[in-house]
Amino acid sequence: MIRYLETEEKGRTRALWNEAFPEDSNQFCEYYFKEKMKDNQVLVCEEEGRIVAMLHRNPYMISMREDIKKCDYIVGVATAVSERNKGHMRGLLLAMLRDMQEERMPFTFLMPARESLYLPYDFRFVFDQPRWVLHYNKDIKRVPYSGNTLTEDLAQWQNAWLKRQYEVFAVRDQAYLERMEKELKSENGTCSLIYDDDWFIGMESEWGLHEREMRYLYTGERYRTLAGTKPAIMARIVCMPEFVKHIRLSEDCPEDEVVVEIGVHDLFVPQNQGAWTWRLTREGSVMTQESRFISKGRMEVFTIAELTQWLFGYTVPEQVERVPYGKYIEPFQGVFLDEVV
Repeated sequence: MIRYLETEEKGRTRALWNEAFPEDSNQFCEYYFKEKMKDNQVLVCEEEGRIVAMLHRNPYMISMREDIKKCDYIVGVATAVSERNKGHMRGLLLAMLRDMQEERMPFTFLMPARESLYLPYDFRFVFDQPRWVLHYNKDIKRVPYSGNTLTEDLAQWQNAWLKRQYEVFAVRDQAYLERMEKELKSENGTCSLIYDDDWFIGMESEWGLHEREMRYLYTGERYRTLAGTKPAIMARIVCMPEFVKHIRLSEDCPEDEVVVEIGVHDLFVPQNQGAWTWRLTREGSVMTQESRFISKGRMEVFTIAELTQWLFGYTVPEQVERVPYGKYIEPFQGVFLDEVV
């Protein structure tokens, strides 16, 4: 049986979590089960009253060109060793996508332990985690930070920093930073405010009980060097009409409004499958489903995975060149989803 756990039942997943994620410290697990379970949804598969598979839907408020939408970050995806290869996780993922579509959630995202688990369900990478190194000199100083009255101001600073560079990111607020502090502490993490002389220029943190690593570095380009990137976050469009609301025409498009037809293949969210009319302006766009069937030869056809990577600005499918005015369709410019669980 597949169902969502009631709040008082969520602790029942601790045994499966410990089995599936033995690398997680007791301190981190205590933090997660105390803090993250307050507002998430836990979808499980039960056999004779025993939880044999689970996934956790952790909600985040996501800014998409300054329109704020709730999108779930999927974590805790696990099946008991004795119950693997029986289709339990497939059932959970399909139920999750069905429910998210009914909620008109634009997209969902995750950090994969094994990307091969999610590729068949059309999840694709949309964000590469940057590894920045701080330019340190005699005028740069770090001041240890622990939650105080500056929390709300620092959240506003982070949002402003993100808006200058990215169009898709998790919105920061006081609760976000307070929870982040607890998360860092669970792995002996530290957070520092960075100053250039007396001028505030950013925030830096590191964590790790055994091997220390940078959790984040938020500062201006002049104060950092990019030391590398790695694919980190996979995402999937769930509700096409909601997602494309803020996909728009570029400023150099010769037309103020464009109407195109495309076909979408989506095996797991049937509401996305079919032929769509896509009306775009420089302010946004609207997609209207004309049919559940695609007339081959009449329109360019995309898989939902191809659309996900294109509209997040990650890769451009070759079909875009054949879509009328396709080169003027402006995907999101800059995605920053550095949440870690």
